[in-house]
Amino acid sequence: MEKLSPQQLYTLHNHLIHSGSTDALIDELLDHLACEVEQYIWLGLPFEAAMNTVLEQANVKAVRHLRETYQIELAMTEDQLRQASLDDIVFEFRNKAYGAYDLRRAYPTTLRNAFIMAISLCMMLMAMVDGVSRGSWSYVSTGGVVWLIGLSGVTFAVGNWYLQHLRQQQFSVR
Repeated sequence: MEKLSPQQLYTLHNHLIHSGSTDALIDELLDHLACEVEQYIWLGLPFEAAMNTVLEQANVKAVRHLRETYQIELAMTEDQLRQASLDDIVFEFRNKAYGAYDLRRAYPTTLRNAFIMAISLCMMLMAMVDGVSRGSWSYVSTGGVVWLIGLSGVTFAVGNWYLQHLRQQQFSVR
């Protein structure tokens, strides 16, 4: 699919400004209109005809309605802002359903699990090397205790990942 030129994007941007969009919504609307125009161009219409078709659908009244709905549904109140995390503030005027918001919220847990998993696997590897170099194995030895601690860490990280995965599935089903 062919992308719009900067001049064509400028034409769509001017239409949005003339229809009363001067806030955070203008980027979202411009992206939406550009995708629609690109779709019509891909179907065989020239740019002017594609733009006119899209602009007929996105008249001034429709753009104002979208802007008002957007502000009401996505804007935070003062109390919500005081209690909001940095992720909530960053994603205030953005669509949280695309997945980036969920990834950022889950990042600390994922990082902790990865760190525990890496340290635990290193501990298990060190214990295995120790056992092989000695030629014998005992869970009561230092190597055996390190192995068990590493195994516990791996079990914790895998169990935590599994529970987090189940929670995400529950939320996506609802």
